[in-house]
This record gives sequence, structure tokens and C-alpha cells, in this order.
Amino acid sequence: MTGPFIIPEPTLRAVREAPPGRATVLLIRHSARGPIPAGEPGNDVLLLPEGKELARDLGRLVRARLRTVHASPVRRCIETAESIVDGAEIEANIVEDRHLGHPGVYVEPGPAAWATWQGLGHERVMAHLVAGDRLAGLADPVPASRRLVGHVLATAAGAPGVHLFVTHDSLVTTAAAHCLGQPLGKADWPWYLEALVLLDGGGAARTASYRRWTAELPWP
Repeated sequence: MTGPFIIPEPTLRAVREAPPGRATVLLIRHSARGPIPAGEPGNDVLLLPEGKELARDLGRLVRARLRTVHASPVRRCIETAESIVDGAEIEANIVEDRHLGHPGVYVEPGPAAWATWQGLGHERVMAHLVAGDRLAGLADPVPASRRLVGHVLATAAGAPGVHLFVTHDSLVTTAAAHCLGQPLGKADWPWYLEALVLLDGGGAARTASYRRWTAELPWP
């Protein structure tokens, strides 16, 4: 995606319509970054100035409803979280969360995962993750999605408000596909600041929403 950058409408709607008595969890892609050099993992690529301002805009929308902020340790995710908190004008502790990246819940420690990514390319790896196929150096995707969803909902449990988990496109896409039972393809990968939205608490069923899809979570 190239500029001008905007907050995706599903993210805006999730924040505006967050029910006051429930925890609204956004597993959200980081804000707009610079290009990743070919053949590199891109962990050192930072946000663009426009990306920081876009994240501040999201913070201004959330304001005092922001309850917790977790982020992948990759710097652009931390920058996104910092900019959101700055825009919200609140005191918030940003928790670096390795479920969300570096390596993330779908990647096993060691060099095998990067070799798989280099050999297959990002698009094919994503297709395998969405399909639930296990690859060298990567965790079994469906149980990993269950662990990730359980982790973020446990973090938000009993705390109505908006909870942000800033991560990467591969995690948002894979978790959304398995939560919703949808074979998400490249056209369904998240834009910057687009989120898988999870609702918990308030005596209602736990649900997942992403773009036009909504479903009850498939796991207790």
C-alpha cells in the first residue's frame, strides 16, 4: 500500500462501536513503514513519518478507552504503539510481546523458518499458514492461532475497553483465517492499522471480526 495513508474503515468502526461493558481486542498490523529490501527479513525497517502520524490519529480516536498495549519487539511495532499512546494522551505501559513477533507464535526459534521464507517466498508461506500446513521452522498453524487468541483474550479478561496488540500482516491474516474459517488470500492481507477484532466478556459469546466476516470463536 502506498500513501496517502488512512486508518482502515473496519478499524475505525471497531473503535467507535466498542461496547462499553466488554473487552475489545484489536490484533492490529503496525502502521505505515518504509520498503523492505529484497531478500531481507526487514526487522530494522522503521515507520515512515506519515505512519507515526497515522498511529497518533488512531490514538486520538481511542483516547481514555485504551486499556492495555502490547507490541511485537520489532521496532516498527513498538513505534506504532508509542505513537498510538502519544495520540491518546494517556499513561500506558507498552509490553513487548514475543507472541506477536521476533519470532511470533507461528515461528519456532532457530534459522529454519527464515530458510523456509527465502525458499518459498512470503506469499506462498502465507498461503500455507492460512491453509493450516506445517512448514520447516514454523509451528503447526491452527494450534498456534488458538494459543495466540487465548493469550490476547486472557490479557484483556475482565477489563472492558480497547486492548491493542500490535503485530505483523502474517499474524493478523493467519489468525483471522483460522478464527473465521476463511481461506484468506493475498487480497485479504491487512492494510496498515487493519485489525482482527475479538470481543470478549459481558456475558455474550466471544466473536471474531475481520473485514466483512464475523463468527463466534471456534475455541472455548
